[in-house]
Amino acid sequence: MNKQIIPAGSIEASVLLPGSKYIANRILPMCALASSESRISNVVDNDDINTAMKGLTQLGYRFEKADNQLIIKPRQQPAQQPVSLYAAHSGTFSRFVTAIAALESQPVTIECSSKMATRPMLELFESLRSQSVVIDSPNDCLPATITGPVAGNQITIDASRSSQYLSALLIIAPLLKQGLTIEVSSNLVSRAYVDMTIQLMNKMGVSVVEDNNQFTVAATASYSGIDYVIPGDTVSATYFMGIAAISGGKVRVENFDFESVQGESGFYTVLEKMGVSVNRESDDLVLQGPAQLNAIEIDMGGMPDAVQTLAVVACFAKGTTKITNVAHLAYKESNRIEDTATELRKTGIQVETGHDYLIIHGGTPAAAEIETHEDHRMAMSMALLGIKTAGIKIRDAQVVEKSFPDYWDYLAATGVQSVSYEG
Repeated sequence: MNKQIIPAGSIEASVLLPGSKYIANRILPMCALASSESRISNVVDNDDINTAMKGLTQLGYRFEKADNQLIIKPRQQPAQQPVSLYAAHSGTFSRFVTAIAALESQPVTIECSSKMATRPMLELFESLRSQSVVIDSPNDCLPATITGPVAGNQITIDASRSSQYLSALLIIAPLLKQGLTIEVSSNLVSRAYVDMTIQLMNKMGVSVVEDNNQFTVAATASYSGIDYVIPGDTVSATYFMGIAAISGGKVRVENFDFESVQGESGFYTVLEKMGVSVNRESDDLVLQGPAQLNAIEIDMGGMPDAVQTLAVVACFAKGTTKITNVAHLAYKESNRIEDTATELRKTGIQVETGHDYLIIHGGTPAAAEIETHEDHRMAMSMALLGIKTAGIKIRDAQVVEKSFPDYWDYLAATGVQSVSYEG
């Protein structure tokens, strides 16, 4: 499916977003590992979450849908024979299920998409191997066969390429009879996502003690089931914030999660620096775009999944925007440094790159056909170019199904229309 965006002019709209996939990706396996039943509401229906539920079901964990809730019941017994499951192209689930598979004494084979097979897993594999887990992988990526169980209670992890490695180990820690101490041997990227993991573990009765670069879960810890409503997705919200900024219009994000520990929840403060007026009205976030956006220089290490949105907004800003501390974006669904630059250059915008930065020289983007590089966030962010620019085409627009299947409908509801085209 290909989409052409129809320029919209100034937008005035209100949007209520589906539940956070980041929270769902964490709370679902925690509930699966819990000793009692959980009931989770506002679970987003997308490829990543459906893949996670199917994969965990293949391991014997139990999920039921009833009355707009997801009911998660304790597993009745460990795997009794070898298991094979499919992680598709979900980096988060791939890392988390690798750690969960390491709890099993039966071999667990994790298959994946060709794209996921290129993404790094080495650091997580090495940390598990240090605890007597056998991992059979020809190139230290997926697909791989994992045979546990984890034998020790002291693990060292290099989390400089992905915080998901640390979160994966934390998630399984309450299932280890000796507890677990994890030492982070490197700079920890995307710290907010680890904070999210720890916050959710706390909600389920598990305490994580942090001492400098060590994270400890006691041997007595265990997950208790919960009733929980997942708040709206803060990264999805960034696209609608971007609509206000680019169009010079007014967008209300209803029931915004102001208490989120996720870095991207603060993306409105970045846009505020660029001239967007921001207000909180009860539980809603309201943004009013300016007549002219201003360029900024900003460290985006704490909100990596909003970088592409910012890069697109920066195309319309006066001056040069420099986005720094984003080296880990090279290991996402696409190389979100070089591939983002490549696509923006097609519009005539000047872009410079380095291993940890993007520099965008604001101007007037021209018509272009954008390749999505199998990256859902490439499609969603680049579509915003079409708010002011005629002839913006997004190829393989269906990639949004990974995280936000109804994205094009949500855009249309705000006034940003698109039409499908062949080719």
